[in-house]
Amino acid sequence: MYDITNEFKITPLFQYIRDKSKEAGLYPNYANRKQVIELFINHEHLEDRSIRVGIIQYEGSNTPQKEPNLVNWRFERQALSKELLKELESITSFRKDTTLGPQTNPKTQSISFKFEELNESTMATIQQIVDVLLKYT
Repeated sequence: MYDITNEFKITPLFQYIRDKSKEAGLYPNYANRKQVIELFINHEHLEDRSIRVGIIQYEGSNTPQKEPNLVNWRFERQALSKELLKELESITSFRKDTTLGPQTNPKTQSISFKFEELNESTMATIQQIVDVLLKYT
């Protein structure tokens, strides 16, 4: 139900983040948009599509001529409790909240973690995010 069928080079990373999101208690849902899965904090929000807490998204290209090269795991600030927001804000590895400007920016709409490949470093940061989410889901 939640599989993105594109066979991009970074698809295993995308699927790993999706699986870790489920492990953290989030409810992933294919967004009927190319290359995006929406994340909800509970089943009720998923059912009525209210209060999306975040997304997992391919980035780098929307054209068939060039594959995407990033996976963005993004969390919507306004949908998070103050405690969860504070703990996610404290994770700075792989953060890139804006395209231009500082890596971390508390004034942007989302907290974004951008990953290029599945390796020990990305897996450690992803697990750190999961550990934080498990406290609040």
